[in-house]
Amino acid sequence: MTEFEIIYFFWMCATVLVVWIFPKKWQLDVIAMSTLVFISIFSPVSALWLLCASLLVYISISFFSAQKSILIGISIVLIAIVFLVYKWLSPTSENVATLLPVMLGLSYYTCRHIHVLIEAYKGTIPSISLRQYGHYQLFLPVLVVGPIHRYHNFLRQCERRRWEESNVTEGLERILYGYTKVVVIGNYLLNLKLNLLLQQYVGDGFWSLCLISTKDWLYLYAAFSGYTDVALGFSLMLGFRIEENFNNPLKSRHLIDFWQRWHMTLSSWCKDYVFTVVQAKTRHQFFAILAAMTVMGIWHECSLYYVIWGFYHALGIALCRLYQLHHDPLRLSRLPISIQHAITRTATFTWLIAGLPVITAVLSLIEQFL
Repeated sequence: MTEFEIIYFFWMCATVLVVWIFPKKWQLDVIAMSTLVFISIFSPVSALWLLCASLLVYISISFFSAQKSILIGISIVLIAIVFLVYKWLSPTSENVATLLPVMLGLSYYTCRHIHVLIEAYKGTIPSISLRQYGHYQLFLPVLVVGPIHRYHNFLRQCERRRWEESNVTEGLERILYGYTKVVVIGNYLLNLKLNLLLQQYVGDGFWSLCLISTKDWLYLYAAFSGYTDVALGFSLMLGFRIEENFNNPLKSRHLIDFWQRWHMTLSSWCKDYVFTVVQAKTRHQFFAILAAMTVMGIWHECSLYYVIWGFYHALGIALCRLYQLHHDPLRLSRLPISIQHAITRTATFTWLIAGLPVITAVLSLIEQFL
């Protein structure tokens, strides 16, 4: 565990203890204040932008009813531009080497801002106070690593939450389970031991990249789902049941099923606010899939690699959907159900694992022509 992760763990533990000491009417304010202090210490720029963007969202949906749609549109564009520019110029990007400070939670709270703005435009959020919106955005358990929880569910949880010993024990169990996946499986077994083994036998060829891709997917699942477990565990200890982010993706029957099980809050966000909108405008499902997967890629990193990543996975989803629409052209339904699942799962994970070598090859071709 890094120094940041250790501090985060003890800060969350202290927050849980302090919150339940205060009267219920002030508990959400204590969580928000703890979040603001924490993010201000580690990323003052992120804290400043989070506060400014939250105020912008609140003003856009609360005032000037005659121009509300225009203000909401301007806010969405502004928030998206800040996100894209920072992603492009961030130190994690290979495009420009800069000394920009890290923006903690930028990807997550940007999605939450846009979610609230769109829902307000649709009329599903008729009114919201600045204090309520502060509680929603300044919620430390999910600020850094998600999930992207929705406002309506969060509001219901605020009303229903109460002290329960079962929530504390269940939350602690989930936190322990999450850190085991992160530290033991992810960091030690996959990122350390398996990495040392792969360095001895792999090179730059297609199959070597497939092995590296397999390790990367396994590590990403162990680490990301583990951090999600930690976030949901702390949320439960505070009395909140936040949306799940993973649903046994290794049991996926096909590629569409995989993306419905993997990073579910991001997948559902892209489906609701990208896929549905593009499909309604173009009446073309592939364009909608391509737009959704491209946005999902750019959400990770604003780079050519992730633009190609979006196209690659959109193509896989489109082929899977095309197969479904043609009602089993390979006649797999004639086979025993166990063999059907073995074939479709093999095809699914082969497509996922082949992503790294295929995208790397495409990038190499592009570089040759430039």
